[in-house]
Amino acid sequence: MTSDPLYQAVRRYALRLLGDVEIAGDIAQEVFLRRQTQKSVKNERAWAYRTARNLVTDYFRQRGSRGPTEELTDSFPDESTRFRPLQQAEQKEQAEMLHDKLNDLSSRHREAIRLKFQEGLSYVEIAKMMNEPRTTVAWLLRDAIEKLRTELFALSPE
Repeated sequence: MTSDPLYQAVRRYALRLLGDVEIAGDIAQEVFLRRQTQKSVKNERAWAYRTARNLVTDYFRQRGSRGPTEELTDSFPDESTRFRPLQQAEQKEQAEMLHDKLNDLSSRHREAIRLKFQEGLSYVEIAKMMNEPRTTVAWLLRDAIEKLRTELFALSPE
Protein backbone atom coordinates (compact mmCIF):
# COMPACT_ATOMS: atom_id res chain seq x y z
CA MET A 1 0.00 0.00 0.00
CA THR A 2 1.20 3.44 -0.80
CA SER A 3 0.91 6.69 1.10
CA ASP A 4 0.14 8.66 -2.10
CA PRO A 5 -2.98 10.76 -1.29
CA LEU A 6 -4.44 10.19 -4.75
CA TYR A 7 -3.98 6.43 -4.39
CA GLN A 8 -5.76 6.53 -1.01
CA ALA A 9 -8.60 8.65 -2.44
CA VAL A 10 -9.08 6.28 -5.39
CA ARG A 11 -9.06 3.28 -3.04
CA ARG A 12 -11.74 4.91 -0.83
CA TYR A 13 -13.82 5.71 -3.91
CA ALA A 14 -13.59 2.11 -5.16
CA LEU A 15 -14.42 0.86 -1.67
CA ARG A 16 -17.60 2.95 -1.58
CA LEU A 17 -18.64 1.57 -4.95
CA LEU A 18 -17.70 -2.04 -4.24
CA GLY A 19 -18.03 -2.49 -0.50
CA ASP A 20 -15.03 -4.84 -0.51
CA VAL A 21 -11.68 -3.68 0.89
CA GLU A 22 -9.57 -6.25 -0.95
CA ILE A 23 -11.10 -5.64 -4.38
CA ALA A 24 -11.00 -1.86 -3.84
CA GLY A 25 -7.26 -2.16 -3.14
CA ASP A 26 -6.83 -4.22 -6.30
CA ILE A 27 -8.69 -1.58 -8.31
CA ALA A 28 -6.53 1.23 -6.88
CA GLN A 29 -3.36 -0.72 -7.65
CA GLU A 30 -4.53 -1.34 -11.22
CA VAL A 31 -5.24 2.38 -11.67
CA PHE A 32 -1.72 3.24 -10.58
CA LEU A 33 -0.16 0.52 -12.71
CA ARG A 34 -1.99 1.99 -15.70
CA ARG A 35 -0.80 5.46 -14.70
CA GLN A 36 2.78 4.27 -15.24
CA THR A 37 2.01 3.57 -18.92
CA GLN A 38 0.19 6.84 -19.65
CA LYS A 39 2.26 9.30 -21.66
CA SER A 40 0.36 12.48 -20.88
CA VAL A 41 -2.68 13.09 -18.75
CA LYS A 42 -4.03 16.64 -18.43
CA ASN A 43 -5.87 16.07 -15.16
CA GLU A 44 -4.37 13.14 -13.29
CA ARG A 45 -7.01 13.14 -10.54
CA ALA A 46 -9.97 13.03 -12.95
CA TRP A 47 -8.20 10.38 -15.03
CA ALA A 48 -7.57 8.22 -11.94
CA TYR A 49 -11.19 8.43 -10.75
CA ARG A 50 -12.55 7.70 -14.21
CA THR A 51 -10.22 4.75 -14.64
CA ALA A 52 -11.29 3.40 -11.24
CA ARG A 53 -14.94 3.82 -12.18
CA ASN A 54 -14.37 1.96 -15.46
CA LEU A 55 -12.54 -0.86 -13.66
CA VAL A 56 -15.39 -1.17 -11.14
CA THR A 57 -17.88 -1.31 -14.01
CA ASP A 58 -15.78 -4.02 -15.68
CA TYR A 59 -15.66 -5.93 -12.40
CA PHE A 60 -19.47 -5.95 -12.16
CA ARG A 61 -19.80 -6.93 -15.82
CA GLN A 62 -17.50 -9.90 -15.29
CA ARG A 63 -19.57 -10.98 -12.31
CA GLY A 64 -22.76 -10.59 -14.31
CA SER A 65 -24.29 -8.07 -11.93
CA ARG A 66 -25.59 -4.58 -12.58
CA GLY A 67 -23.36 -2.76 -10.11
CA PRO A 68 -23.24 -1.57 -6.55
CA THR A 69 -26.39 -0.85 -4.62
CA GLU A 70 -25.05 2.70 -4.26
CA GLU A 71 -26.72 3.10 -0.92
CA LEU A 72 -24.99 5.69 1.19
CA THR A 73 -24.32 4.42 4.67
CA ASP A 74 -21.89 6.97 6.05
CA SER A 75 -23.07 8.76 9.17
CA PHE A 76 -22.21 12.33 10.04
CA PRO A 77 -21.65 12.51 13.81
CA ASP A 78 -21.04 15.93 15.26
CA GLU A 79 -18.36 16.11 17.94
CA SER A 80 -20.31 18.78 19.85
CA THR A 81 -23.15 16.32 20.49
CA ARG A 82 -20.93 13.41 21.40
CA PHE A 83 -22.35 13.03 24.93
CA ARG A 84 -25.87 14.30 24.27
CA PRO A 85 -28.06 11.26 23.56
CA LEU A 86 -31.16 13.23 22.50
CA GLN A 87 -29.20 15.33 19.97
CA GLN A 88 -27.39 12.23 18.76
CA ALA A 89 -30.71 10.47 18.18
CA GLU A 90 -32.06 13.49 16.28
CA GLN A 91 -28.91 13.70 14.16
CA LYS A 92 -29.05 9.99 13.42
CA GLU A 93 -32.68 10.31 12.35
CA GLN A 94 -31.84 13.31 10.13
CA ALA A 95 -28.90 11.48 8.58
CA GLU A 96 -31.09 8.45 7.88
CA MET A 97 -33.71 10.67 6.22
CA LEU A 98 -31.00 12.30 4.11
CA HIS A 99 -29.58 8.92 3.09
CA ASP A 100 -33.06 7.66 2.20
CA LYS A 101 -33.68 10.72 0.03
CA LEU A 102 -30.23 10.44 -1.57
CA ASN A 103 -31.00 6.84 -2.47
CA ASP A 104 -34.26 7.97 -4.11
CA LEU A 105 -32.25 10.08 -6.60
CA SER A 106 -31.18 8.67 -9.96
CA SER A 107 -27.79 6.98 -10.15
CA ARG A 108 -26.40 9.94 -12.16
CA HIS A 109 -27.55 12.39 -9.49
CA ARG A 110 -26.07 10.22 -6.72
CA GLU A 111 -22.77 9.84 -8.54
CA ALA A 112 -22.47 13.60 -9.08
CA ILE A 113 -23.29 14.25 -5.40
CA ARG A 114 -20.82 11.57 -4.26
CA LEU A 115 -18.00 12.89 -6.44
CA LYS A 116 -18.58 16.51 -5.43
CA PHE A 117 -19.21 16.18 -1.72
CA GLN A 118 -17.51 12.93 -0.72
CA GLU A 119 -14.55 13.01 -3.09
CA GLY A 120 -14.25 16.81 -3.33
CA LEU A 121 -13.83 16.87 -7.10
CA SER A 122 -14.37 20.02 -9.15
CA TYR A 123 -17.14 20.31 -11.75
CA VAL A 124 -14.54 19.91 -14.52
CA GLU A 125 -13.12 16.75 -12.92
CA ILE A 126 -16.60 15.30 -12.41
CA ALA A 127 -17.51 16.12 -16.01
CA LYS A 128 -14.44 14.29 -17.32
CA MET A 129 -15.09 11.33 -15.09
CA MET A 130 -18.78 11.04 -15.94
CA ASN A 131 -18.10 11.83 -19.62
CA GLU A 132 -20.62 14.67 -19.48
CA PRO A 133 -20.36 18.39 -20.25
CA ARG A 134 -19.60 20.60 -17.25
CA THR A 135 -22.99 22.25 -17.65
CA THR A 136 -24.69 18.86 -17.28
CA VAL A 137 -22.77 18.22 -14.07
CA ALA A 138 -23.80 21.62 -12.76
CA TRP A 139 -27.42 20.86 -13.64
CA LEU A 140 -27.26 17.39 -12.02
CA LEU A 141 -25.88 18.84 -8.80
CA ARG A 142 -28.31 21.76 -8.71
CA ASP A 143 -31.27 19.49 -9.52
CA ALA A 144 -30.25 16.89 -6.90
CA ILE A 145 -29.82 19.53 -4.19
CA GLU A 146 -33.16 21.11 -5.06
CA LYS A 147 -34.89 17.71 -4.93
CA LEU A 148 -33.30 16.98 -1.56
CA ARG A 149 -34.22 20.42 -0.23
CA THR A 150 -37.85 20.01 -1.34
CA GLU A 151 -38.16 16.49 0.07
CA LEU A 152 -36.42 17.19 3.36
CA PHE A 153 -38.31 20.43 4.07
CA ALA A 154 -41.56 18.64 3.25
CA LEU A 155 -40.70 16.12 6.00
CA SER A 156 -39.55 18.58 8.66
CA PRO A 157 -42.05 19.71 11.28
CA GLU A 158 -42.92 23.41 11.09
